[in-house]
Parts: sequence; structure tokens; C-alpha cells
Amino acid sequence: MDSNRFTVKAQEALQAAHNLAVRNSNQQVDVEHLLAALLEQDQGLATAILRRTALNLDQLKNRIDTEIQRFPKVSGAAGSPDQVYVTARLNRLLVAAEDEAKRLKDDYVSVEHLLLAMTGDTGTTGRLLREASVNREDLMRALQEVRGHQRVTSPDPEAT
Repeated sequence: MDSNRFTVKAQEALQAAHNLAVRNSNQQVDVEHLLAALLEQDQGLATAILRRTALNLDQLKNRIDTEIQRFPKVSGAAGSPDQVYVTARLNRLLVAAEDEAKRLKDDYVSVEHLLLAMTGDTGTTGRLLREASVNREDLMRALQEVRGHQRVTSPDPEAT
């Protein structure tokens, strides 16, 4: 995974997910941290896309927060920011997001690719999206409404 192939907003979300794990004394950063970070982005693309589905964003935020609170907490040196690691599940999701970007012929991995990859998640995030009846096809329709036929060809597509 090459972080230079991620857009600014996707990189910010990954950093925010890491920070969220540290704030919650979690030793690992997982998909739920990333979704929570995406939902917290001001004027974010994730919320714009998800609003176009039948999903109740407030309910999803609450459910994700509840799940994060259930994660094991560590204290002491093992809980320091440099000791937080990315789970294998999140790594698989990031690879899947890169695959989504290639499928859409985009040059960079953006927020929408992360969301699309989350529909295939085998953990809690995927389950919560399925329970809310959000699937890849719903997100693709919403994505078309939001971005049209524009491709992600720069690291900061939101600025264009």
C-alpha cells in the first residue's frame, strides 16, 4: 500500500482513525475507527454519499461509537501512539479500496473507494452497513449523483 496514492482526505481519515484509536486507548486501528473518522470529516464526501442512501447517519455514528467503546483498552507504554498498529482487516480493506480505485479508473484512492470497500467488510462495519441495507450498488448510485463521471486524478480532488 502506497500512501502517496491516497487523496488528502483519505490520508486525513486514516490519520484521524489512528488518533481515535489512541484517544480510546485502543492498541489497534480497525475499520470501525476509519468509518468513524470518515463520518466526522467536515463537509466530507462520505457523509454526502451516505446521505443519498436510505441510511440514518446519526444511528450509524452511534452504533460505530458503541462498537469502538467495546474494543480492548490498554494503558501504559503499550498504549502509546507509537505502539498502535493497523489490523489485518483494515489492511485488507485498504487493498480492496485500491482495487475499487482501479476498477473506476481513478489515479488515487479516495474516500469513496474506502466506503465501497467497506461494503465488502466481513466485520462489524460491513454488518452495520448490511443491516442498514446499504450495499455496493447503493453506494455506486449515490457516488454517481455526487461526483458524476469525474475521475480522481489528483491527490486533492475535493479542491477542484
